[in-house]
Amino acid sequence: MIKIRSSVLSIALLTFIATAPAFAQNPAPEKTEAKPAAMLTTKMQDISNWTKQQWYAAKAKWVKEKVKWAHCQNEALEKKLVGRKSWPFLYSCMTTAS
Repeated sequence: MIKIRSSVLSIALLTFIATAPAFAQNPAPEKTEAKPAAMLTTKMQDISNWTKQQWYAAKAKWVKEKVKWAHCQNEALEKKLVGRKSWPFLYSCMTTAS
């Protein structure tokens, strides 16, 4: 009886030790939040790789400057830039001092 009990205890202990890493707490994955447009304007970035969320955050800020935004949009249309292809142009147009 003691031999069976010690065998069962040994197996249980080995199982616990072997599976202990599985119970270890993994670090939480980093959230990939969109960076605010103000942080992105500090250095030139490849705008074509922005997410829609990043683009819409920047666009919401730029739309407040109605005259400049309309001018930049018209220039993009003249150059036949639409969709994501217009993003780098609109970014450079809106972030340059006028």
